[in-house]
Amino acid sequence: MKRSLLAWDLGLARLQAARRMLVSLPAGMAAGYGVAEALGEPAFIGLMLGTLPAMLTSLLIADNGVGRATVRSAVVYVPFVMALYLSMTLHPHRFLGLAALVPVLFTQFYAARFAPWGNDAGAVLFAGYLSGLLLPMPLTEFRPMAAIAAAGLAASIAARLALARPAPAKALARIQRAFLACAADVTGAAADLLDAPDTGSGRERALRRLRRRQARLNECALVADGLLARPGTTGEAERLHRLLFETELVVQAVARAVRELDDHDPPGDLRRHVTAALRSHSAGGLGEEYAAHDLVGWLDRRRASGPPADVGTSSLVHHLAVLLTDLSRTSRTWVDAGRAAPGKGEEAPFQSPVVLSAGQAVLGSGPVAEQILASGGPGGGWRRLRVSPHLRTALQVAVAISIAVPVGDLISGRRFYWAAIGVMIIFTGTNTTHERVRKTGQRALGTVAGGVLGVASFELLGADHPWISLLLVIAGLTVGAYSIASHYTWWVIGLVVALVQLYAFTTDFHTSLIVLRLAENMVGALTAVLVGLVLLPIGTRRMIDEAVRAHLAAVRDLIADAGAQPWAGGDVRLSSASRAVDQALFRLNTIMRPIVRRPTGGAGRADAETLMALTTITGYVREIAAAPPAVPAQAERILHAVTTRMALSLDALIGAFAGETGGVWRRSGEAIDRLDQALVHDPDALVLRNRLQFLALTDDALATLAERRGMRVMGMEYAKVAPERRLQLASLRSRRRLTGIR
Repeated sequence: MKRSLLAWDLGLARLQAARRMLVSLPAGMAAGYGVAEALGEPAFIGLMLGTLPAMLTSLLIADNGVGRATVRSAVVYVPFVMALYLSMTLHPHRFLGLAALVPVLFTQFYAARFAPWGNDAGAVLFAGYLSGLLLPMPLTEFRPMAAIAAAGLAASIAARLALARPAPAKALARIQRAFLACAADVTGAAADLLDAPDTGSGRERALRRLRRRQARLNECALVADGLLARPGTTGEAERLHRLLFETELVVQAVARAVRELDDHDPPGDLRRHVTAALRSHSAGGLGEEYAAHDLVGWLDRRRASGPPADVGTSSLVHHLAVLLTDLSRTSRTWVDAGRAAPGKGEEAPFQSPVVLSAGQAVLGSGPVAEQILASGGPGGGWRRLRVSPHLRTALQVAVAISIAVPVGDLISGRRFYWAAIGVMIIFTGTNTTHERVRKTGQRALGTVAGGVLGVASFELLGADHPWISLLLVIAGLTVGAYSIASHYTWWVIGLVVALVQLYAFTTDFHTSLIVLRLAENMVGALTAVLVGLVLLPIGTRRMIDEAVRAHLAAVRDLIADAGAQPWAGGDVRLSSASRAVDQALFRLNTIMRPIVRRPTGGAGRADAETLMALTTITGYVREIAAAPPAVPAQAERILHAVTTRMALSLDALIGAFAGETGGVWRRSGEAIDRLDQALVHDPDALVLRNRLQFLALTDDALATLAERRGMRVMGMEYAKVAPERRLQLASLRSRRRLTGIR
């Protein structure tokens, strides 16, 4: 159970967010309530103003450093009370108060460009302004209101320092355990594939499960890489980055070898022994050290006493034994390096290409939209207009608020702010129409489900059990904080359950209030979607093409690095370049994720084929970036010529996805094969020959993609040059490396 939680929540980042919420909310509530009582203010105002800053800082601020996290939490008080003062000043002037929502939300979204401080300030602006606009308090009460907010924020900071203090060393250990848990899930799924019943559906389900686990492992590796690059994580972040890359590479190779072995349909006794070795690694413990030894020993005894397995199957089993041994060694080294690393690192441990959102997930489509805007506008009549992503979103929000708030005011003058919240939420963290429509659906579903649960709790408790209702508020927001980064619907459910408890004490609550909230929210959400379609729109087609070009550019950079100089051991350039390719593929997957999946693929079948090709290419370039081999002097010139040719062809392919015509892809298979033949008698060139194989496979896959895109392809396909040599190379690699474990 613990391992599953670690694999699901890498480094327990979501659990830490829930923990921050759990300790901050009661402290903020208690402090706000106490100060309100002392100043003679209504208890509800004390609870609300004490809770809001605590809730927002718990969601926003997750720094490793204690001092930095404390300062960031304290600084948000200034924009919060400034917005509170402005709204209390405008409260008697209803039209001005509503109109000021436009510049307030514009400022909130534009300030996000100055992350993290501007993002923190912008996030509390709307909360502070809305508090003053809704509270029936004159401006003379500003000082007590500011004192309540200060007390709640101070108490929440103190509670976090006492009960949820950042601990970089523990965070690093959790990251390591979580990644190894994801790796164990892959080896376990590989064993399940070999154990799957001999039926088409059973085998297909097991194969899909293994592929999902492989994709999840890669996502975990990306998040871990981004977390290692955070200031204060460890002084050995660069070395851990390289070990993380090597460990993932071995696990992915194990999964591929098992899938290939399953295609060979090995006999039952061989399946059982391979499965036992895989399960030993999946379970961990001391037994995994001997799993590969036992597997090879059994295979040798079987060869001596019975009918031997075919050459291909034997070679695969030997290769798998090598990989399992490598997995034991790299996993142990990865853990030992983390334990030996200093508890505190430099300000910038290393430059990871992976960009995380709120320290929990890989950033999706945002950088792609930013690149489109930087290259000349979103398209259509706006093509010549150059705006930053934050300015674009701020303008869209301002227009959407100008429409949604008057409509919301017509529906319900007291609840107009729900429409404003709907606009703000839908624009937060989204860049495409698909993302906004998807988030609108999640918000509607969460509001309905949360409303049902909230109404049921209200019917059961009424207003006679305030302490239980407060516990439900804390529980709802804590569950929501855990889920917000991965399952937005659950955050909405937890939020609505909490809000129903508050409504029960502050208004004449009735079930129709949930219907009204849903209607107002949908007014804001749908307005946001429509404004995004009209004002500075970025089409999904452009987003996909830009994401494909970004992926191909990352592949080009990796290949250029691979041939620019000899691959020196310990160099992190190639592994960082490979992470950039992984991240580009993740962003493409995010953009291409449909609102509703269609089994046939529909009009996006060509895009699906492109995605499949790029996924395959990503796997190949990971192998190119593996442990760098030594390059003999006579091979350097040829290798540099090959990678330069591929980089130039990739430039032409990138141009093809930008609409250019007349490009040519020049295959490099023959040149790679000649270099491979020249190294066939060099025992020290085995690792280099393995990299050359994957370089040739990458060239073939890219040439096929170029041909689909209408480019002219010149040269001979590598698969037709020397297929038998690649099989011999795999067999040689297994036999040579097995000498260390037999």
